[in-house]
Amino acid sequence: MKKIFALFLGAFLMSGCSWLAPFSSPANPTTQGDYEVYEDNSGSSQIPGNTYNTTLISWVDKYTGTKVGGDCSGFITALNSKNKEIFFNSKELPKYFTNGRKSQAIYNYYKKRDLIAHKNPRIGDLIFFQNTLQSNKKRLNNEISHIGVIREIYADGRIKFVHNSRGRNKVDFVNLNKKNTHKNGKKIENSYIVRCGSNKVSCLASNRFAGYGRVKQ
Repeated sequence: MKKIFALFLGAFLMSGCSWLAPFSSPANPTTQGDYEVYEDNSGSSQIPGNTYNTTLISWVDKYTGTKVGGDCSGFITALNSKNKEIFFNSKELPKYFTNGRKSQAIYNYYKKRDLIAHKNPRIGDLIFFQNTLQSNKKRLNNEISHIGVIREIYADGRIKFVHNSRGRNKVDFVNLNKKNTHKNGKKIENSYIVRCGSNKVSCLASNRFAGYGRVKQ
């Protein structure tokens, strides 16, 4: 019995967001094709001179729309293993766990190295969110509970990121310059990062944002 419990505990500590994952967008979620339409109509462009690791981004694109990773931190771990541990040293990460979420451990890893930023993100950086659990509906604890990777950055401050939500890797958006705006016409400024009733701005990605993880490019 003790052996079984130990194995269960180990699996829990190395898990990401699968049991505690934030819900994806509200009813009628936007499809990938719709996002492409939004981009065409947005009038914004990728910031010139923003260099990034092309190999990493090619893997991000390859995994988008798939179930690789199984949950949010599992997706990041899969990218990490394919890119010479660009995000974190897998042997060092276990000592950064403070609860059962790997997303929190990764955040702690970056915090310890002074690599958490709140402005000037880069393509390929990590993006962290807090208070995205179902339990946070009644009590906010500011713990990190979700993680993604930045795919594109636009001149108006809008960011496209890829994350695993409910078992699938998908595209969503955040714009800290328009924190309480979900849509601007057809363009999504901030996706819903947790399931809420209609028009609840607190559930937008911008209002659950916790920081960027600076990744060595």
